[in-house]
Amino acid sequence: MFKRKARRTSSPTPIKAKPISQQGFGFEMPPEFPLVEIYFDQEGYAGESENFYSFYRDAGWHSPKGKPYHNWKVLATAWLKKVRTSKS
Repeated sequence: MFKRKARRTSSPTPIKAKPISQQGFGFEMPPEFPLVEIYFDQEGYAGESENFYSFYRDAGWHSPKGKPYHNWKVLATAWLKKVRTSKS
């Protein structure tokens, strides 16, 4: 009598995230969104990362006068300062 072999089930293929090519320094412009998410999460405001990123992405990472920004972490710090004062 033959022993029946167990059916093999294929496990779902894991979704691979796009590797981050930047190091996370503030001067790497424009920043990759996962790095912005990490920064805001470390500061305790994970929900603000999308608002920050979309605002400056839509502005082309340029000031209202048209000058390019050079450090996104400086912008993020100012953004968080505004958020903290508005919630107080």
